Amino acid sequence: MAKKKGILFCDYYDEWIEVYKVGAIAKITLDKYYNVAKQLREICPKLFISDFDRREYQRIINEYAKTHEKQTTTDFHHHVKACIKDLFHDGLVDKDPTYRVVIKGSEPKRTKKRKFLQKEELAKLLQSLDTSKVGFDWFVMLIAKTGMRYAEALAVTPNDFDWVNQTITINKTWDYKGNTGFSKTKTTSSVRTIKIDWQIVGQFKPLIKDFADEEPIFVNKLEDGTYQRQFNSTINNFLVAKCKAVGITEISLHALRHTHASVLLAEGVSIHTISARLGHADVSVTQETYAHILDELQKKDDQKMLSVLMQIA
Repeated sequence: MAKKKGILFCDYYDEWIEVYKVGAIAKITLDKYYNVAKQLREICPKLFISDFDRREYQRIINEYAKTHEKQTTTDFHHHVKACIKDLFHDGLVDKDPTYRVVIKGSEPKRTKKRKFLQKEELAKLLQSLDTSKVGFDWFVMLIAKTGMRYAEALAVTPNDFDWVNQTITINKTWDYKGNTGFSKTKTTSSVRTIKIDWQIVGQFKPLIKDFADEEPIFVNKLEDGTYQRQFNSTINNFLVAKCKAVGITEISLHALRHTHASVLLAEGVSIHTISARLGHADVSVTQETYAHILDELQKKDDQKMLSVLMQIA
């Protein structure tokens, strides 16, 4: 154990990626881990595991935050924390160095649009969709109702649906950048089976009854056996046009995933249930991503609590 503590954290992080991430996650996500490893080499090249504590970790975050926006710094923190969590559980550090870390970073240079729709706006969007045939409208509908990622939704096949138990299993993605077909999920925790509502069962099931069981529903197969190349900008432009048409906030497809989680949170669904539904690696990721909504809900809970206590007196 002491021997392990005597190695550089950068070396350990590189080894950790090879052991735990290579072959287990999608290439696009793996590249993010490699980029983080490169950043660590620049920020803390001589930091030994034996010297790793909360102060050292805060210094790493502070240094990274000097040249990055706060949200980017948060993403960097998540990628490093995943490794440190294993360090802690393996007994290589006595205490969690990431505990109560302060995420810094510059504010966005441009004011960003709200990243999700309100419940009423979502209802308007869904009511405007043409669900009579399989196409972009149903693609948007499924993401709005399940919170799937873009690449996950592209990879959905008829066999992924369990119509009797009202579920869909998400266990793969579609490599839309390399156009090489099915690929691994973002992380192992992204593999999940989630509930779907009766609208999907009643309306979508008959539309795909003649589709090939193992073929992607939303990716066209060409005559030569290859698949038509997919661009997320195409579906994003479609979604923006739909939003404009019904007079609601213009959002991206990824923001529709945020909308799904935000609406469920606001309606009282537990953070743990939503985290599992989204396929997050850890509930803390969900908590940090939707901190603004959780703060609002806590204020409402405070009012409820005070009201209950007043009734007891």
